Amino acid sequence: MKNRVCKLAFHVYGKAILDTFANGVKNGIFMNPLIFVDPPLTDAELLHLIVDYNLALANYDANGKNFKTAYLKSRTKLMEALNQLATYVNTVANGDPSVITTSGFFPTSETSQAAPILEKIEIVKVIPTTVNGRVRIETPAIVGKGVSAYGLILVSETPLEIENFNDGFLNLKATEGQIIIIDFNRARKKIVNELDSMIVYYGYMFAVNAAGVSPLSDAVRVKCI
Repeated sequence: MKNRVCKLAFHVYGKAILDTFANGVKNGIFMNPLIFVDPPLTDAELLHLIVDYNLALANYDANGKNFKTAYLKSRTKLMEALNQLATYVNTVANGDPSVITTSGFFPTSETSQAAPILEKIEIVKVIPTTVNGRVRIETPAIVGKGVSAYGLILVSETPLEIENFNDGFLNLKATEGQIIIIDFNRARKKIVNELDSMIVYYGYMFAVNAAGVSPLSDAVRVKCI
């Protein structure tokens, strides 16, 4: 039988998914002290790394490339901590997938399993900013389904016909003067700039994993200052 260990898929998680995952590991390990008796980091130390990562990510998203180095350093530190914890959990679990799951990590499969089919994203939030022409659009992380990227489509004035989007193929028939914006930067939290405050946009999000592309979310109305 194949020995089960912690998956290291978090190495390629997008910006915000890594935060969600790290918090899950924090809760899993430190809320179960009878199982995880002597982890290599304390609860406070891991929390500090998560907070630093989120602050660096927020500065990078808000202010651009001048803050990229600080963001990458904070990500590396958090990743190193998660690697330490994964090694520790593997020692405690000794191949038991239930212990690995309790820790917040995901166990490797005993046998090869196909990625699940993704369902439509149900929650999309539009968050106004104080910057002219800028909005944030985001969705909660999809956990445990191997999501590798999130996409965003914005169209001006007229909503899409959802039938135009089928298994990742998009057939757009733009009207004259219609603006179409597509964001493939992988993260589930999107920053969109240079929108026209006089125009109403309609936003749609979707997710991608090894099995394919989810249907488009329902439209959300997007308006900036």
